[in-house]
Amino acid sequence: MASHHEITEHKHGEMDISEHQKTFAGFIKAATWVSGLAIGVLIFMALTNA
Repeated sequence: MASHHEITEHKHGEMDISEHQKTFAGFIKAATWVSGLAIGVLIFMALTNA
């Protein structure tokens, strides 16, 4: 059943995670911008009694 999967040994600490780290940093940056924008919109709505 698992003949199409190659079983390999996992060696801790040998995987290149640089792309993962770049993607996560981009996600955090985008989430920060979206959160700031949402807070700004809410403040604008509160000030204009919307």
